[in-house]
Amino acid sequence: MPQIILNNVEKTFPGNSSPVIKRLNLSLEKGEIVTLLGPSGCGKTTTLRLIAGFEKPDSGEIILGEKRVAGKNRWIPPEKRGIGMVFQDFALFPHLNLWNNVGFGMKKTPENRGKINETIKLVGLEGLEKRFPCHLSGGQKQRVALARALVRKPVVLLLDEPFSNLDTRLRKEMQKEVTGIIKKAGQTAIFVTHDQEEALSISDRIGILHQGQLEQIAPPLEIYRNPKTLFVAEFIGETNILSGNSDMDGLNVCTALGELPCPVQNPCTRSSNLLVSVRPEGLKPDPRGRFHGLILERTYKGPWAKLLIEFRGARGQKLHLTAYIDASNPLGPGDRACFHIKPGSISVIAS
Repeated sequence: MPQIILNNVEKTFPGNSSPVIKRLNLSLEKGEIVTLLGPSGCGKTTTLRLIAGFEKPDSGEIILGEKRVAGKNRWIPPEKRGIGMVFQDFALFPHLNLWNNVGFGMKKTPENRGKINETIKLVGLEGLEKRFPCHLSGGQKQRVALARALVRKPVVLLLDEPFSNLDTRLRKEMQKEVTGIIKKAGQTAIFVTHDQEEALSISDRIGILHQGQLEQIAPPLEIYRNPKTLFVAEFIGETNILSGNSDMDGLNVCTALGELPCPVQNPCTRSSNLLVSVRPEGLKPDPRGRFHGLILERTYKGPWAKLLIEFRGARGQKLHLTAYIDASNPLGPGDRACFHIKPGSISVIAS
């Protein structure tokens, strides 16, 4: 049985003409980490608040574990849902030490003391129990907030932009640490973020939200390599979009750049109205390549460089595509080069 189910959930705020959340269907298995990703205002935090019980859906139902917590003639308040929440600003009590922050609101029975001590050990903060928040680093505060959410063994753990207040180096460290702790605890979790790299690195599955609708939910590799919509293709990473149509056998797609192979993981349907996504890292310099281009721009990006290339299309029109190449490759503005396209970097979207 799924640990969390949302069936046709909708939410409209007063004064809005259209729903913030539109017929959202989502389910999570026990122990799964799902990240909701999308631009500001797409409904990520509202979805989290609906699951937590801070907002009531206008229609649809929400099931946590085996309990229907929201739906027609049904409403269970947040404190009775078994939810663990990690907030963006940690929300620690400055007048309480680490141990009391983790155990806040729990009766100090021998059983609960044991749970608090076990959870502090789980998050790697043993020996710091008497420290107050002002004497903790940003990463330690993050783990205290996580421990406080985990100590009650919630049905689901909800994390709203939990790493956004940390610097870049610490954010990457904490992404790895926190997801490791969640997996070790066997906890079901939903993250909310607008950071694509973060979502790709921490998730079992990613749900892409756009204007209140779930555009696609899939493992990170599938989301990147096989986007189902134009929005997903352009939102996750960078891509080149070409229009085209498939051949009679559905083995190739004809574009303005030329004929490209239909990807094995996403075979073409016979159609005269297709969009083709070509990831920049799949466009490779190759003396034997059949696509001839003029380098217009080169941007240094550390271990790699970003090229803007002008190609001549099949009908003579100019096409500007982006490619990522190794920084040691000397290609630069004014150079002409041949390229090939790696099949794994191509995906086809029905427009």
